[in-house]
Amino acid sequence: MSIYLLLNGRIMLKKESKKLANMLSLLLSLLIFAMIGMFFYIFFISYNDKFAVFYLGTLLIFMYFSFVFVSFLAYAIFYHYWKIWYKPDFIIALGSGLIGGERVPPLLASRLDKSIEQYMKYHQVPKIIVSGGQGPDELLSEAEAMKKYIVAKGVPEQDVLMEDKSRNTMQNMLFSKAIMDEMKPDHKSIFVTNNYHVFRASIYARLAGLKKCEGVGAKTARYYMPSAFIREYIGIIMMYKWWHLAVVSMIVCFTVLLLRTAL
Repeated sequence: MSIYLLLNGRIMLKKESKKLANMLSLLLSLLIFAMIGMFFYIFFISYNDKFAVFYLGTLLIFMYFSFVFVSFLAYAIFYHYWKIWYKPDFIIALGSGLIGGERVPPLLASRLDKSIEQYMKYHQVPKIIVSGGQGPDELLSEAEAMKKYIVAKGVPEQDVLMEDKSRNTMQNMLFSKAIMDEMKPDHKSIFVTNNYHVFRASIYARLAGLKKCEGVGAKTARYYMPSAFIREYIGIIMMYKWWHLAVVSMIVCFTVLLLRTAL
């Protein structure tokens, strides 16, 4: 796994900008290598009771977050393939930023193409809500650029509704819900985002009060997936940070007790 993440990190550095978010697979690889290196150094080269206990505590924290990550990944994959059994009244297309302040980037284009695909699948009955506000470096709102893209693909303009105030996924869901509630209070909907983002977006949909709203994932370049899933995982961790902080605190207390015994 560490070798795979290392190779993926190199690809990300070549194909994407050198932002921290694009270096997550590389950083995780280095962390795994560091854990392995520490194990061999402490237990085979220079054994010390205090260092061994410290390593044990660090390893327990690492294993806890690894377990949470594997659980998150398994459930995200399961949710991605979950079949939708109802016909939606609305399709929410989630925004993701623009190129040059006005052009739809490939990542967002994949979401919009998937939205059009779902629109055609349900016989052009659902309304498409393009959801995304205007960033400080954007010349127009994401929603406006998204609508232009979809209409240019042949979808009637009256079937594309704009929600152009949101700044994050939670607001995407809340503000889109307000539009749907006004048009049809007893509505069913689906949202479209990239496959790695479906699970976390579904949590926001529930928090926003969208009771009948399931996610559909658009394809993402394979090389981009590891960093994207790690970023989503960090997002999930931050949503429930107090729970995880409590678990880490218990592990730290356990480690301190062992250190006192070792000393």
